Amino acid sequence: MTTQTSTSVPSDISSPQAAIDAVCARLTSVATETVPLTKSYGRILAKALQADRDSPALDLSSMDGFAIKISDIAIMASETGLPIATKSTHEQYEARIGHPPIAMPVAHAVRIVTGAPIPLGSDLVIRHEDVLRKGDCARLTIDHASIKSGANIRRQGENAKCGGEIAQAGHLISAATIGALASFGVSQVQVHRRVRVAIVITGDELVSIDGSVQPWQIRDSNGPVIQALLGTRAWIEIISCVHAVDDADSLTATLALAMKSSDAVILTGGVSMGHRDFVPQVVSQLGAQTIFHKLPQRPGRPMMAAVRPASATNAPCLILGLPGNPISVMTTARRLGIPMLGALAGLSRHELAPTKREISSGDQTTLAMWWYRLVGERLGADGSRELYLLSGKGSGDVANAATSVGFVEIAPSDATLGFQNFYAWAD
Repeated sequence: MTTQTSTSVPSDISSPQAAIDAVCARLTSVATETVPLTKSYGRILAKALQADRDSPALDLSSMDGFAIKISDIAIMASETGLPIATKSTHEQYEARIGHPPIAMPVAHAVRIVTGAPIPLGSDLVIRHEDVLRKGDCARLTIDHASIKSGANIRRQGENAKCGGEIAQAGHLISAATIGALASFGVSQVQVHRRVRVAIVITGDELVSIDGSVQPWQIRDSNGPVIQALLGTRAWIEIISCVHAVDDADSLTATLALAMKSSDAVILTGGVSMGHRDFVPQVVSQLGAQTIFHKLPQRPGRPMMAAVRPASATNAPCLILGLPGNPISVMTTARRLGIPMLGALAGLSRHELAPTKREISSGDQTTLAMWWYRLVGERLGADGSRELYLLSGKGSGDVANAATSVGFVEIAPSDATLGFQNFYAWAD
């Protein structure tokens, strides 16, 4: 079993993003499950969530100070000031957090704290720092003409209306999301289940990182780096990471087993033009349709992607064949693999959009294909973080990659100057 097949990149797939789009168009999000809100961090929201009440639920003070009526502002600005409601003069004498709004006493100021309900009949709050206490009176110390009705009041529903959408489906749940949902009484969240990923590392030359190694052998860095890139994402579950030798029959058995229990299989090595590169033919024989093989990118040109459609006996499965060189594995897994897995996970595309970062020490070197260039990060003269290009000696230079924080993507024939799309290893 030695016949090889190779599918050239389709003419309409001329960029990494076009390749991602072509694959994602053939993928369907994994099923959903319900988890406790406290266990939902980093998961993908499967259903939009709405506010169960207005936010704020009623008018609240945005400052510590005194609630008054606008009609009493002149009295408060006078020499004597406005009387302050006290426990001895009024049964309800202050506005408190966690208590119903009180009735506003006539011609008095009421103590109020940030977040407390506005007293019924009050229409503004004067800040503590704008008031001078004179006995049981509060005198305004600033020009009362500058104070308008509604000052320092957060109006009911100004943040969100009851029934308004708080978080969209496809949103990556953050700590801030959890805080907001808790405020609206969401204790259980419908999320997409984790994407099950199997990793297959191919190559006769590879040995385990803790094994003895000969000069002609290579310690496996691809398995650990893929697990590091994917395993930190709560929406991914790595179910296995195995090594396969460069033998077509053995690889077929290994890949078939991996596909049985996974939503996606990521392979490294065996995708180029060598006489022992069996991945393309094995993928095809196992019923997967190749979407592309070879992309105009460096590093990682031989990369391939395929999708096995659902059938009566098999679930759908995404198969990514990454080149074997370590830097190629790192960049293609980050740039193309993670967005494709994100589509399986139900993740909105914008959640994975790169940031624009300026290269502080770019160069005029160009390449007639998409170019992933490793960058480091340092403190600039003004104390801000800046990216700079790292030198490298090819896609096997793991020593140089050790200090990188990610890479920038340079379009064909563009120089590495100014602002570029930046892909961090950790985000």
